[in-house]
Amino acid sequence: MLDLQLDLGYVEALCERAIAQGWDSGRVGYPSQTPLPFQDEVSAILRPISGLAKEELARCTARLAELAARRREVRARSGELSPAARGARTGLACPGSARLPSLAQEFSLSELAADILLIIAAPSVRGELARLYAIIANDPDRPLCDEFLLCQMFSFGMEERSKLARELDAGSPLIRYGLITVGAGERPFAQLTVDPLVTRWLQGETFERSEPGSPVELRRADRKLDQLILPTPLLNELLHVTTHTPHETLRLVVRGRLGSGRRTLLAVLTEELGRLMGILDLGLLAPIDEEFPGRLRDALREIVLRGWWPCIDGLDRFATLEGDVRDRVRAILRQHPGPLLFRCGADVMPPLAPGYRLIDLPPLSESQRVAAFRDALIRHSLSDDVAEQMAAKHRIGPGLIERVVSQVARWEDENEKGVRAKPTLAMRLEAVMRQHRDNQIGHFAARVTRLASWDQVVIPEDVSDSVCEFIGRIRHRQLVFERWGMDRVLTSARGLTALFEGRPGTGKSMVAGLIARELDYELYRVDLSRILSKWIGETEQNLARVFDIAEDGQVIILFDEADALFTKRTEVSTSVDRYANAEVNYLLQRLDSFEGIAILTTNLEKSIDTAFKRRMSLRLTFPFPDEDMREQLWAVHLPERLPIEGTLDLRTLAERYELSGGYIRNAVLRATFLAAMEGCAVSQGHLERAVRLEYRERGKLYEGGVLE
Repeated sequence: MLDLQLDLGYVEALCERAIAQGWDSGRVGYPSQTPLPFQDEVSAILRPISGLAKEELARCTARLAELAARRREVRARSGELSPAARGARTGLACPGSARLPSLAQEFSLSELAADILLIIAAPSVRGELARLYAIIANDPDRPLCDEFLLCQMFSFGMEERSKLARELDAGSPLIRYGLITVGAGERPFAQLTVDPLVTRWLQGETFERSEPGSPVELRRADRKLDQLILPTPLLNELLHVTTHTPHETLRLVVRGRLGSGRRTLLAVLTEELGRLMGILDLGLLAPIDEEFPGRLRDALREIVLRGWWPCIDGLDRFATLEGDVRDRVRAILRQHPGPLLFRCGADVMPPLAPGYRLIDLPPLSESQRVAAFRDALIRHSLSDDVAEQMAAKHRIGPGLIERVVSQVARWEDENEKGVRAKPTLAMRLEAVMRQHRDNQIGHFAARVTRLASWDQVVIPEDVSDSVCEFIGRIRHRQLVFERWGMDRVLTSARGLTALFEGRPGTGKSMVAGLIARELDYELYRVDLSRILSKWIGETEQNLARVFDIAEDGQVIILFDEADALFTKRTEVSTSVDRYANAEVNYLLQRLDSFEGIAILTTNLEKSIDTAFKRRMSLRLTFPFPDEDMREQLWAVHLPERLPIEGTLDLRTLAERYELSGGYIRNAVLRATFLAAMEGCAVSQGHLERAVRLEYRERGKLYEGGVLE
């Protein structure tokens, strides 16, 4: 670190000359020997003299001039002020010299501003200098370094002091970028401090990793730009934006679905420009309160001082910001002196003034997903034979593909030895995919593991035909939309949604499970108690996550008792009601763009808004079972291994008791436990007793009529 030693020597020479000037003029001397306190010092200030330390001052001035000349010579010879020095702040190339010049060039510091920064930082690097600063100040009540001390060290006159003052104004690079901070008090006696990151950089540290506990994560590129799966026009637009937009004003927003490769793309772009990217997760700056804007500003300053480009993640949190806090956040982002990158969801609008560049990452086609799976599998030394199979089943982006494959590869390395019967690669990929899905949606929905089959479901023939047609539309939609080109004539979404209406226990949820089993899809039942939130905007955010996961493929989302969420809109008459229909309006818009599979069930069909009904791909009414259906329901709920005593007259049960399938199931279960308690097989009497118990629990003394 020869450059740092030379710079510190220069600061020492400045201190030595300033002290010699104090000696020469009498401002710095022994305690006053006169009867009046500080008389010698007062005389030296009000009636300046010189010549008290003439030879010492000449020696110090000559040494300072020699060191200043050496600094200029070293930098000119090494070319450290050339444009190539820009790479020194990225951690990609960190030469042993050029520490201060690289800061000066990156933050557009003048030669005077760079020397100011050096003087303020010097005592933090070499503690002995603090004593020299105190001797120059000659006042124990003054801070270690202030504006007047800088003037003393530079030996500035009135005109030069004005130039120095401008370098410490609010609009100067030193202050705007947070390199130094002007403390409380009046200038020129306000304390000047340097950010610790600047000191660490000058001391030779390279910022190539994130700090523990920091909300900022360093993200490196793991591939080259030409390896990204992007349409050529989009790639050309990105290159044009990043190379032709002044970095001081660059605001680049990349939107896309979860796992669409947004962070990878931005990391590759920044490294193509010779930089590193620091991701700031706004969720880690919580809580969102009056102090939130200040924490955001400090985090952005930290990223900039590390030499990284900031990428802000978690913009969906802005939906919950209140007016004043939102305005302050907008102002911070607008005034930030440097490039800003944003990673956000497909429907999120960034809190930026007009002028930003917006890039939407499109979903991958099946052929692109095959290429992404194949590339990731080969890079991680795994077989690419399953690429087509996985691409056909999962409509996910390249980011999630990379994460899933890399985790499977690590699992392979850790479990290579000592395992006789290992699951297949496809099974391992599916397992990791399920973990990612559960991690994203598990808080809002539960995976249904017990799915019905055709022999367990009793429904009318016309309903059965409609269910088969719905299954067929799911199985063949890729053929119809992508290969036959029907997506070009559609103006709305390609998603499939079904509304199942009917009384309780008529088999609506069972048929949803049947559809999932037939398609080999995962079924998730949405927990409305966790979806709904009292905070404005949070319900919509939660729903967006559920719908996004459903669109990734192999997933069906089930909204049981959907009338609680998809309810009719109310009339808005006052300003208090302005948020009353926000959730319903969001759902209507989201269904228009939804490309997954969703099933809604309800007992109160009239409570659901008619606009939802128009958007349904399938509407089925599950009738209350007649006598023939009830007889079949009694039969399907009696397992083959169930011990039976005598003959069970299921026809009589069906004729006598008007029960839906749910109550028949409950009655059979009651009967089996009654028989088990008596230590005998199930008989007709057990079934009769079980039915009577069902009626009594529902408050009916007469065992007849419809039970629902």
